Amino acid sequence: MYRVNAPAVYVEDLVAKNPAYMTKVDRVVAALENPVEPVIYTEGDLPDLMANGLMSGRGIMGDKEMVRDPALLFNTFKFDGQRQARLDRLAAAGVEKPSRLDEVLGHTAFYWANYNQEGDHARNDKVCRPCWRVHQQRGCLHKCTYCSLGGLLTVGVNTDEYCHWFGKLMEKHPWQLTYLLDDDADPPGLEPELGCLGELIEWFGTLENRYLIIHTKTWNTEWMRDLKHNGNTILVWSVTSPTQSQLIEPDTGTTDQRIEAARIAQEAGYQIRYKFKPIVPVKGWREDAAYTAKRIFERTNPDVITLCTFMWTHFKDLPGKLPLDLLDPEFLAAAEAAQEEMSQTLTRPFPPQVRAEIYRHHLQEIRRWDKDIPVSLSTESFSLWKEIGEEFGYKANNYPCGCGPFTVPGAPKVECNPFTVPHRADNGEIPGCMPPFRKA
Repeated sequence: MYRVNAPAVYVEDLVAKNPAYMTKVDRVVAALENPVEPVIYTEGDLPDLMANGLMSGRGIMGDKEMVRDPALLFNTFKFDGQRQARLDRLAAAGVEKPSRLDEVLGHTAFYWANYNQEGDHARNDKVCRPCWRVHQQRGCLHKCTYCSLGGLLTVGVNTDEYCHWFGKLMEKHPWQLTYLLDDDADPPGLEPELGCLGELIEWFGTLENRYLIIHTKTWNTEWMRDLKHNGNTILVWSVTSPTQSQLIEPDTGTTDQRIEAARIAQEAGYQIRYKFKPIVPVKGWREDAAYTAKRIFERTNPDVITLCTFMWTHFKDLPGKLPLDLLDPEFLAAAEAAQEEMSQTLTRPFPPQVRAEIYRHHLQEIRRWDKDIPVSLSTESFSLWKEIGEEFGYKANNYPCGCGPFTVPGAPKVECNPFTVPHRADNGEIPGCMPPFRKA
């Protein structure tokens, strides 16, 4: 696993009482740079833990004077239908906004993402496919300057129970073929000592026409070689430039380390793919894009590549997320000039003409090496899709993406309507689903 110097390790009492779960925890603790004595806690201890800073390390990492490795918290996912009762008890104990502790309480196993459907406040501002997203962790070891998920890494260890209910969820949603794991974490970081990810991969290996998607920036895949995955796990690397991967994403794999990790996974029989995401236009970004594309195709054979610029940030907040001295001055000036234009869109801070230039250049560099591989845009706006989608050979409603619910190995063009076929059908019968099911 990664070299981790965790300042503290917290273990839920339900984990401590289960020898199989504690074995996982003990392996991780033994592998820490400086092993620490785990703190066993109960639900009743959470108000004090919060008062003593359990989640104080969260927040944009580029804003912090020093970013330490996160504390580790091992818990169990709860499938008992008692979420609201737990939140009420914490509220009565004086915890403000107790839903902040959903991850700590084990309430975040399965999440319905209603992207581009009714109720999605950004449905007209991005193109993404509605689907179930699944989680085993929340938090990250990578310390990317633009990320807010440091300070605490929560890990659910009851993978056996998790897979039971996951199977029930699949039965009710036969339209969903692929499931993205942990968009709020990078799960290979504690493996293989933890053992949860391997357990999940091998469970997927027993399924038919259902695929796990792991989205990662990791270098750590050697341990995955001997798992019985049966081709049912897809690994998607968020690949970024050498400058960005080393100076903005400091504890991730470098560009070359990520590509080597993908090569190892491919050699072990996993389907691999890439997202250039988030593309930060650093000085020399064009040369970096050319280098990265060259290295990808020299060493690996992905089935799809998607592109996404750095987004979701007001210009005024940019200094806290990115070192501005690394950015291309022309593109930084364009973002500053477009502040008013971009103030109401999620694709901020870079205006459409800048993003289009970035995408066209990356497409050109990819096509130098592969004329046929599907290349598409990730979480882009409908308007930019209309402007440049034809150059990629797709439209907003049929492109193969890196992690959507229909992009099986081989990344075929989507034939169904990706916005209307997906629908939530758990009907409140599957515990562990968020947001809680409400009848229409």
